[in-house]
Amino acid sequence: MSEISVARQPIFDQQMQVYAYELLFRPVGGDCDSASVEDGDRATSNVIINTFVNLGLDRIVGNHLAFINLTRLFLSNPDLIMLPPEQLVLEVLEDVEPSERLIEGLRSIRDRGYRLALDDFVYHERFEPMIDLADIIKIDVLGMEPEAIERLVQKVRRPGMKLLAEKVETFEEYEFLKSLGFDYYQGYFFSRPTLVQGRTLSANQVAVLELVAKVNDPQVEIDDLADIIRSDVSLSHKMLKFINSPVSGLRTEVDSVQQAVVLLGLATIKNWVTILALANNSNKPSELNVTALIRARTCELLARAAELPRPERFFTVGLFSCLDAMMDHPLEELVKDLPLPEESKRALLDHSGEQGEALTCALMMEKGDFGRIGFGDLDLPGLSDLYLEAIHWADETMRQF
Repeated sequence: MSEISVARQPIFDQQMQVYAYELLFRPVGGDCDSASVEDGDRATSNVIINTFVNLGLDRIVGNHLAFINLTRLFLSNPDLIMLPPEQLVLEVLEDVEPSERLIEGLRSIRDRGYRLALDDFVYHERFEPMIDLADIIKIDVLGMEPEAIERLVQKVRRPGMKLLAEKVETFEEYEFLKSLGFDYYQGYFFSRPTLVQGRTLSANQVAVLELVAKVNDPQVEIDDLADIIRSDVSLSHKMLKFINSPVSGLRTEVDSVQQAVVLLGLATIKNWVTILALANNSNKPSELNVTALIRARTCELLARAAELPRPERFFTVGLFSCLDAMMDHPLEELVKDLPLPEESKRALLDHSGEQGEALTCALMMEKGDFGRIGFGDLDLPGLSDLYLEAIHWADETMRQF
Protein backbone atom coordinates (compact mmCIF):
# COMPACT_ATOMS: atom_id res chain seq x y z
CA MET A 1 0.00 0.00 0.00
CA SER A 2 1.37 3.37 -0.96
CA GLU A 3 2.09 5.93 1.77
CA ILE A 4 1.95 8.87 -0.56
CA SER A 5 -0.04 10.26 -3.45
CA VAL A 6 2.00 11.49 -6.39
CA ALA A 7 1.09 13.48 -9.48
CA ARG A 8 3.40 14.78 -12.16
CA GLN A 9 3.09 17.76 -14.46
CA PRO A 10 5.30 18.24 -17.54
CA ILE A 11 7.66 21.17 -18.05
CA PHE A 12 8.55 21.95 -21.66
CA ASP A 13 11.52 23.61 -23.32
CA GLN A 14 11.30 26.07 -26.22
CA GLN A 15 11.04 23.20 -28.72
CA MET A 16 8.00 21.84 -26.85
CA GLN A 17 9.97 18.79 -25.73
CA VAL A 18 9.60 17.60 -22.13
CA TYR A 19 12.44 19.04 -20.07
CA ALA A 20 11.28 17.84 -16.66
CA TYR A 21 8.29 16.87 -14.55
CA GLU A 22 7.18 18.61 -11.39
CA LEU A 23 6.21 16.04 -8.79
CA LEU A 24 3.36 16.85 -6.43
CA PHE A 25 3.23 14.86 -3.20
CA ARG A 26 0.65 14.39 -0.50
CA PRO A 27 1.27 12.12 2.50
CA VAL A 28 -1.63 9.78 3.16
CA GLY A 29 -2.96 9.53 6.69
CA GLY A 30 -0.55 12.05 8.16
CA ASP A 31 -1.66 15.00 10.27
CA CYS A 32 1.10 17.56 10.31
CA ASP A 33 -1.21 20.09 11.96
CA SER A 34 -1.12 18.15 15.21
CA ALA A 35 2.66 17.85 15.30
CA SER A 36 5.52 20.29 15.32
CA VAL A 37 6.58 21.77 11.98
CA GLU A 38 9.91 19.96 12.23
CA ASP A 39 8.24 16.58 12.91
CA GLY A 40 5.83 17.15 10.03
CA ASP A 41 8.64 18.07 7.66
CA ARG A 42 10.70 15.06 8.68
CA ALA A 43 7.72 12.76 8.14
CA THR A 44 7.08 14.24 4.71
CA SER A 45 10.75 13.89 3.79
CA ASN A 46 10.80 10.24 4.84
CA VAL A 47 7.70 9.52 2.77
CA ILE A 48 9.22 11.13 -0.33
CA ILE A 49 12.49 9.28 0.12
CA ASN A 50 10.66 5.99 0.61
CA THR A 51 8.71 6.69 -2.55
CA PHE A 52 11.90 7.18 -4.54
CA VAL A 53 13.42 4.04 -3.05
CA ASN A 54 10.34 1.87 -3.49
CA LEU A 55 9.17 3.13 -6.86
CA GLY A 56 12.38 4.36 -8.39
CA LEU A 57 12.63 7.88 -9.75
CA ASP A 58 13.10 6.51 -13.26
CA ARG A 59 9.68 4.86 -13.03
CA ILE A 60 8.04 8.22 -12.37
CA VAL A 61 9.99 10.57 -14.67
CA GLY A 62 12.15 8.32 -16.84
CA ASN A 63 15.35 10.11 -17.87
CA HIS A 64 13.90 13.57 -17.24
CA LEU A 65 14.58 15.91 -14.36
CA ALA A 66 12.21 15.98 -11.40
CA PHE A 67 11.17 19.24 -9.69
CA ILE A 68 10.17 18.81 -6.04
CA ASN A 69 9.11 21.35 -3.41
CA LEU A 70 11.04 21.52 -0.16
CA THR A 71 10.16 23.54 2.92
CA ARG A 72 12.34 26.00 4.80
CA LEU A 73 13.53 23.34 7.25
CA PHE A 74 15.22 21.24 4.58
CA LEU A 75 16.62 24.22 2.73
CA SER A 76 18.17 25.52 5.95
CA ASN A 77 19.48 22.05 6.89
CA PRO A 78 20.96 20.45 3.75
CA ASP A 79 22.01 17.33 5.68
CA LEU A 80 18.31 16.37 5.77
CA ILE A 81 18.25 16.16 1.96
CA MET A 82 19.23 12.60 1.10
CA LEU A 83 18.12 12.48 -2.52
CA PRO A 84 20.39 12.05 -5.55
CA PRO A 85 21.20 15.49 -7.04
CA GLU A 86 21.74 14.43 -10.64
CA GLN A 87 18.07 14.25 -11.57
CA LEU A 88 16.53 16.75 -9.16
CA VAL A 89 15.61 20.43 -9.11
CA LEU A 90 14.75 21.62 -5.60
CA GLU A 91 12.06 24.28 -5.47
CA VAL A 92 12.08 27.06 -2.86
CA LEU A 93 8.46 27.80 -2.07
CA GLU A 94 7.16 31.34 -2.37
CA ASP A 95 6.49 31.69 1.37
CA VAL A 96 10.12 31.01 2.33
CA GLU A 97 11.67 34.24 3.57
CA PRO A 98 15.41 34.88 3.20
CA SER A 99 17.59 34.68 6.29
CA GLU A 100 21.28 34.22 6.92
CA ARG A 101 20.78 30.55 7.77
CA LEU A 102 18.62 29.97 4.71
CA ILE A 103 21.12 31.59 2.33
CA GLU A 104 23.91 29.54 3.88
CA GLY A 105 21.81 26.40 3.37
CA LEU A 106 21.09 27.25 -0.26
CA ARG A 107 24.80 27.77 -0.93
CA SER A 108 25.54 24.37 0.60
CA ILE A 109 22.82 22.78 -1.51
CA ARG A 110 24.31 24.29 -4.67
CA ASP A 111 27.77 23.08 -3.64
CA ARG A 112 26.39 19.53 -3.37
CA GLY A 113 25.32 19.58 -7.01
CA TYR A 114 21.61 20.35 -6.69
CA ARG A 115 19.80 22.79 -8.95
CA LEU A 116 17.64 25.42 -7.26
CA ALA A 117 14.41 26.97 -8.50
CA LEU A 118 12.45 29.83 -6.91
CA ASP A 119 8.76 28.93 -7.11
CA ASP A 120 5.90 31.39 -7.83
CA PHE A 121 8.41 34.21 -7.69
CA VAL A 122 7.37 37.78 -6.94
CA TYR A 123 10.21 40.27 -6.92
CA HIS A 124 11.38 42.16 -3.85
CA GLU A 125 14.88 43.44 -3.23
CA ARG A 126 15.19 41.28 -0.08
CA PHE A 127 15.16 38.23 -2.39
CA GLU A 128 18.30 39.33 -4.27
CA PRO A 129 20.61 36.88 -2.41
CA MET A 130 18.24 34.05 -3.33
CA ILE A 131 18.08 35.17 -6.95
CA ASP A 132 21.88 35.07 -7.17
CA LEU A 133 21.83 31.41 -6.08
CA ALA A 134 18.93 30.29 -8.26
CA ASP A 135 19.36 28.25 -11.44
CA ILE A 136 15.72 28.71 -12.42
CA ILE A 137 13.06 31.26 -11.53
CA LYS A 138 9.45 30.18 -11.93
CA ILE A 139 6.95 32.94 -12.65
CA ASP A 140 3.22 32.33 -12.31
CA VAL A 141 1.91 34.21 -15.35
CA LEU A 142 -1.77 33.45 -14.81
CA GLY A 143 -3.65 36.74 -14.60
CA MET A 144 -0.54 38.87 -15.13
CA GLU A 145 -0.62 41.65 -17.70
CA PRO A 146 1.98 41.30 -20.49
CA GLU A 147 3.69 44.53 -19.41
CA ALA A 148 4.01 43.28 -15.83
CA ILE A 149 5.56 40.02 -17.01
CA GLU A 150 8.05 41.90 -19.15
CA ARG A 151 9.05 44.18 -16.25
CA LEU A 152 9.55 41.20 -13.94
CA VAL A 153 11.70 39.42 -16.51
CA GLN A 154 13.93 42.49 -16.82
CA LYS A 155 14.39 42.63 -13.03
CA VAL A 156 15.29 39.01 -12.40
CA ARG A 157 17.21 38.00 -15.52
CA ARG A 158 20.82 37.06 -14.75
CA PRO A 159 23.55 35.51 -16.95
CA GLY A 160 23.11 31.75 -17.01
CA MET A 161 19.75 31.86 -15.23
CA LYS A 162 16.74 30.12 -16.76
CA LEU A 163 13.17 31.42 -16.62
CA LEU A 164 10.16 29.13 -16.33
CA ALA A 165 6.59 30.31 -16.97
CA GLU A 166 3.96 28.57 -14.85
CA LYS A 167 0.23 28.21 -15.59
CA VAL A 168 0.49 28.91 -19.29
CA GLU A 169 -3.05 28.41 -20.56
CA THR A 170 -2.93 29.07 -24.32
CA PHE A 171 -0.54 28.78 -27.25
CA GLU A 172 -0.85 32.55 -27.73
CA GLU A 173 0.56 33.03 -24.23
CA TYR A 174 3.29 30.52 -24.97
CA GLU A 175 4.33 32.41 -28.11
CA PHE A 176 4.41 35.74 -26.23
CA LEU A 177 6.44 34.28 -23.36
CA LYS A 178 8.82 32.69 -25.82
CA SER A 179 9.40 36.12 -27.36
CA LEU A 180 10.42 37.39 -23.91
CA GLY A 181 13.07 34.71 -23.67
CA PHE A 182 11.45 32.24 -21.28
CA ASP A 183 13.31 28.94 -21.39
CA TYR A 184 10.69 26.58 -19.95
CA TYR A 185 6.90 26.38 -19.81
CA GLN A 186 4.41 24.63 -17.54
CA GLY A 187 0.65 24.56 -17.85
CA TYR A 188 -2.26 23.05 -19.75
CA PHE A 189 -1.76 24.97 -22.99
CA PHE A 190 -0.50 21.85 -24.79
CA SER A 191 -3.62 19.85 -23.88
CA ARG A 192 -6.19 22.43 -24.87
CA PRO A 193 -7.43 23.05 -28.40
CA THR A 194 -6.49 26.17 -30.32
CA LEU A 195 -9.94 26.98 -31.65
CA VAL A 196 -10.29 29.37 -34.57
CA GLN A 197 -13.71 30.52 -35.73
CA GLY A 198 -14.62 28.90 -39.01
CA ARG A 199 -11.70 26.48 -39.04
CA THR A 200 -12.40 23.16 -40.72
CA LEU A 201 -10.59 19.88 -40.34
CA SER A 202 -7.73 19.26 -42.74
CA ALA A 203 -7.96 16.44 -45.26
CA ASN A 204 -5.55 14.40 -43.17
CA GLN A 205 -7.55 14.98 -39.99
CA VAL A 206 -10.74 13.96 -41.79
CA ALA A 207 -9.04 10.79 -42.99
CA VAL A 208 -7.88 9.97 -39.47
CA LEU A 209 -11.35 10.53 -38.01
CA GLU A 210 -12.88 8.35 -40.71
CA LEU A 211 -10.36 5.63 -39.89
CA VAL A 212 -11.06 5.93 -36.16
CA ALA A 213 -14.81 5.81 -36.85
CA LYS A 214 -14.47 2.67 -38.98
CA VAL A 215 -12.32 0.94 -36.41
CA ASN A 216 -14.71 1.76 -33.57
CA ASP A 217 -17.85 0.77 -35.47
CA PRO A 218 -19.69 -1.75 -33.25
CA GLN A 219 -20.55 -3.76 -36.38
CA VAL A 220 -16.97 -4.15 -37.61
CA GLU A 221 -15.84 -7.75 -38.00
CA ILE A 222 -12.36 -9.16 -37.58
CA ASP A 223 -11.82 -9.50 -41.33
CA ASP A 224 -13.06 -5.95 -41.91
CA LEU A 225 -10.68 -4.62 -39.25
CA ALA A 226 -7.80 -6.55 -40.82
CA ASP A 227 -8.61 -5.03 -44.21
CA ILE A 228 -8.70 -1.52 -42.71
CA ILE A 229 -5.28 -1.99 -41.14
CA ARG A 230 -3.74 -3.64 -44.22
CA SER A 231 -4.92 -0.79 -46.43
CA ASP A 232 -2.44 1.52 -44.66
CA VAL A 233 1.07 0.07 -44.97
CA SER A 234 2.53 2.32 -42.27
CA LEU A 235 -0.31 1.57 -39.86
CA SER A 236 -0.06 -2.16 -40.54
CA HIS A 237 3.68 -2.19 -39.87
CA LYS A 238 3.39 -0.18 -36.67
CA MET A 239 0.44 -2.21 -35.48
CA LEU A 240 2.32 -5.51 -35.67
CA LYS A 241 5.42 -3.94 -34.13
CA PHE A 242 3.27 -2.56 -31.34
CA ILE A 243 1.54 -5.88 -30.68
CA ASN A 244 4.89 -7.68 -30.52
CA SER A 245 6.33 -5.16 -28.05
CA PRO A 246 6.44 -5.83 -24.29
CA VAL A 247 3.57 -3.41 -23.57
CA SER A 248 1.04 -5.74 -25.23
CA GLY A 249 1.67 -8.38 -22.59
CA LEU A 250 1.86 -11.17 -25.17
CA ARG A 251 4.59 -13.78 -24.91
CA THR A 252 4.17 -15.22 -28.37
CA GLU A 253 5.10 -13.63 -31.68
CA VAL A 254 2.14 -12.33 -33.68
CA ASP A 255 2.26 -12.12 -37.47
CA SER A 256 -1.34 -11.23 -38.35
CA VAL A 257 -4.18 -9.04 -37.12
CA GLN A 258 -6.46 -12.07 -36.92
CA GLN A 259 -4.04 -13.79 -34.57
CA ALA A 260 -3.74 -10.64 -32.46
CA VAL A 261 -7.52 -10.42 -32.11
CA VAL A 262 -7.71 -14.02 -30.93
CA LEU A 263 -5.02 -13.37 -28.32
CA LEU A 264 -5.97 -9.86 -27.18
CA GLY A 265 -9.62 -9.47 -28.14
CA LEU A 266 -11.31 -7.28 -30.72
CA ALA A 267 -11.93 -4.37 -28.33
CA THR A 268 -8.25 -4.18 -27.35
CA ILE A 269 -7.11 -4.23 -30.99
CA LYS A 270 -9.54 -1.41 -31.78
CA ASN A 271 -7.98 0.69 -29.05
CA TRP A 272 -4.43 -0.02 -30.28
CA VAL A 273 -5.34 1.01 -33.83
CA THR A 274 -7.01 4.16 -32.52
CA ILE A 275 -3.90 5.06 -30.49
CA LEU A 276 -1.64 4.65 -33.51
CA ALA A 277 -3.92 6.60 -35.84
CA LEU A 278 -4.27 9.56 -33.49
CA ALA A 279 -0.60 9.63 -32.52
CA ASN A 280 0.55 9.56 -36.14
CA ASN A 281 -1.75 12.43 -37.05
CA SER A 282 -1.05 14.83 -34.20
CA ASN A 283 1.46 17.63 -34.77
CA LYS A 284 1.23 18.53 -31.11
CA PRO A 285 3.91 17.75 -28.50
CA SER A 286 4.33 14.01 -27.95
CA GLU A 287 3.42 14.63 -24.31
CA LEU A 288 -0.18 15.10 -25.44
CA ASN A 289 -0.17 11.48 -26.61
CA VAL A 290 1.32 10.47 -23.25
CA THR A 291 -1.44 12.38 -21.46
CA ALA A 292 -4.12 10.66 -23.54
CA LEU A 293 -2.61 7.25 -22.79
CA ILE A 294 -2.35 7.96 -19.06
CA ARG A 295 -5.99 9.04 -18.94
CA ALA A 296 -7.05 5.99 -20.96
CA ARG A 297 -5.12 3.51 -18.86
CA THR A 298 -6.22 5.19 -15.61
CA CYS A 299 -9.88 4.97 -16.60
CA GLU A 300 -9.48 1.33 -17.60
CA LEU A 301 -7.70 0.42 -14.34
CA LEU A 302 -10.38 2.21 -12.33
CA ALA A 303 -13.06 0.17 -14.05
CA ARG A 304 -11.17 -3.08 -13.47
CA ALA A 305 -10.51 -2.26 -9.82
CA ALA A 306 -14.21 -1.52 -9.31
CA GLU A 307 -15.13 -4.67 -11.29
CA LEU A 308 -17.24 -2.70 -13.75
CA PRO A 309 -18.25 -4.21 -17.11
CA ARG A 310 -16.57 -3.27 -20.41
CA PRO A 311 -13.38 -1.67 -19.06
CA GLU A 312 -12.21 -1.19 -22.66
CA ARG A 313 -14.91 1.48 -23.06
CA PHE A 314 -13.44 3.35 -20.10
CA PHE A 315 -10.10 3.19 -21.88
CA THR A 316 -11.65 4.69 -25.02
CA VAL A 317 -13.22 7.55 -23.07
CA GLY A 318 -9.89 8.45 -21.51
CA LEU A 319 -8.16 8.27 -24.89
CA PHE A 320 -10.73 10.44 -26.66
CA SER A 321 -10.72 13.07 -23.88
CA CYS A 322 -7.71 14.66 -25.64
CA LEU A 323 -9.27 14.51 -29.11
CA ASP A 324 -10.16 18.22 -29.20
CA ALA A 325 -6.57 19.22 -28.40
CA MET A 326 -5.20 16.80 -30.99
CA MET A 327 -7.51 18.08 -33.72
CA ASP A 328 -7.93 21.71 -32.57
CA HIS A 329 -11.65 21.29 -32.97
CA PRO A 330 -14.58 21.30 -30.50
CA LEU A 331 -15.04 17.93 -28.82
CA GLU A 332 -18.81 18.14 -29.32
CA GLU A 333 -18.41 18.17 -33.10
CA LEU A 334 -15.79 15.44 -33.15
CA VAL A 335 -17.70 13.07 -30.89
CA LYS A 336 -20.93 13.25 -32.87
CA ASP A 337 -19.20 11.69 -35.88
CA LEU A 338 -17.82 8.75 -33.90
CA PRO A 339 -19.83 5.55 -33.39
CA LEU A 340 -19.44 5.57 -29.64
CA PRO A 341 -22.06 4.31 -27.19
CA GLU A 342 -24.26 7.10 -25.87
CA GLU A 343 -22.90 6.54 -22.37
CA SER A 344 -19.36 7.15 -23.63
CA LYS A 345 -20.38 10.32 -25.45
CA ARG A 346 -22.04 11.68 -22.31
CA ALA A 347 -18.95 10.80 -20.31
CA LEU A 348 -16.77 12.78 -22.71
CA LEU A 349 -19.03 15.82 -22.97
CA ASP A 350 -20.40 16.24 -19.44
CA HIS A 351 -18.48 13.62 -17.40
CA SER A 352 -21.68 11.83 -16.42
CA GLY A 353 -22.14 8.16 -15.63
CA GLU A 354 -19.52 5.72 -14.37
CA GLN A 355 -17.24 6.39 -17.33
CA GLY A 356 -17.51 10.12 -16.72
CA GLU A 357 -16.69 9.65 -13.03
CA ALA A 358 -13.60 7.66 -13.97
CA LEU A 359 -12.51 10.38 -16.40
CA THR A 360 -13.03 13.05 -13.72
CA CYS A 361 -10.92 11.04 -11.29
CA ALA A 362 -8.15 10.71 -13.90
CA LEU A 363 -8.21 14.46 -14.56
CA MET A 364 -8.00 15.28 -10.85
CA MET A 365 -5.01 12.99 -10.43
CA GLU A 366 -3.40 14.59 -13.46
CA LYS A 367 -3.75 18.02 -11.85
CA GLY A 368 -2.66 16.86 -8.42
CA ASP A 369 -6.02 17.95 -7.03
CA PHE A 370 -5.90 15.30 -4.30
CA GLY A 371 -8.80 16.72 -2.35
CA ARG A 372 -11.23 15.91 -5.19
CA ILE A 373 -9.89 12.48 -6.13
CA GLY A 374 -12.26 9.58 -5.61
CA PHE A 375 -13.82 6.63 -7.38
CA GLY A 376 -16.11 4.05 -5.86
CA ASP A 377 -14.70 2.40 -2.75
CA LEU A 378 -11.06 2.89 -3.77
CA ASP A 379 -8.96 4.73 -1.20
CA LEU A 380 -6.38 7.40 -1.97
CA PRO A 381 -3.31 5.14 -1.63
CA GLY A 382 -4.91 2.63 -4.01
CA LEU A 383 -5.77 5.36 -6.51
CA SER A 384 -2.22 6.71 -6.34
CA ASP A 385 -0.73 3.28 -7.00
CA LEU A 386 -3.11 2.84 -9.92
CA TYR A 387 -2.21 6.23 -11.39
CA LEU A 388 1.53 5.57 -11.12
CA GLU A 389 0.98 2.25 -12.90
CA ALA A 390 -0.81 4.14 -15.69
CA ILE A 391 2.06 6.64 -15.98
CA HIS A 392 4.63 3.86 -16.26
CA TRP A 393 2.52 1.99 -18.83
CA ALA A 394 2.01 5.12 -20.94
CA ASP A 395 5.71 5.96 -20.92
CA GLU A 396 6.62 2.42 -21.94
CA THR A 397 3.97 2.46 -24.65
CA MET A 398 5.23 5.71 -26.16
CA ARG A 399 8.73 4.23 -26.41
CA GLN A 400 7.34 1.80 -28.97
CA PHE A 401 6.37 4.55 -31.43
